[in-house]
Amino acid sequence: MAKLKTREKILNAALTLFGEKGFAGTSTREIAERAGVNHITLFRHFGNKENLFRESVISHKTDRDYFPKIEEAFTGDIEHDLKILAQAYFEENIPVKETIWVLMREIQQDKEFEKMFFEYPNKLFDHLENYLIKLHEQGKIPKGNFKYTANFFYSLLSSILVFQLTLPYINEHINPDIDEMIDEVVHLFTASLYNPRES
Repeated sequence: MAKLKTREKILNAALTLFGEKGFAGTSTREIAERAGVNHITLFRHFGNKENLFRESVISHKTDRDYFPKIEEAFTGDIEHDLKILAQAYFEENIPVKETIWVLMREIQQDKEFEKMFFEYPNKLFDHLENYLIKLHEQGKIPKGNFKYTANFFYSLLSSILVFQLTLPYINEHINPDIDEMIDEVVHLFTASLYNPRES
């Protein structure tokens, strides 16, 4: 139990500092100090800063429990299931939206960091693409470019998160309602999946 507590303290400190200062601007020594642990303890748990970033910012969003919990709520009805996915995405990301904004600014300057950062959306894309392929194989939706559909679905959710929920001016003037936005996004994609563009 004490070991788990130490690990969680380090992860929470890392998530906070990465959000405040970005990946490059955060040192493992600062994270250890914020967590109230010895620097060596941090390395014993995570090995290096990259592993710590993966676990604090990326992996906790798509850990081994994330997708199974979502899938438990699936019914096979595309509209219902897309709403479940969108709600889960916002529940995971709204609390750390400022962190995402800070880290996105670093992507332009560091290609290796860019690859690491995009491990998270790639997991989401793959999961949704595989779900849509299964629905097609069951005869529930026509054939389509499910890789692009999955990419576009999460890209739109990401745009809502980053621009409409984080930027004060847009937030104030649009006054976004998450449930209404989810309904609109899901309606748009459901219609597209049932009526794909003919190639």
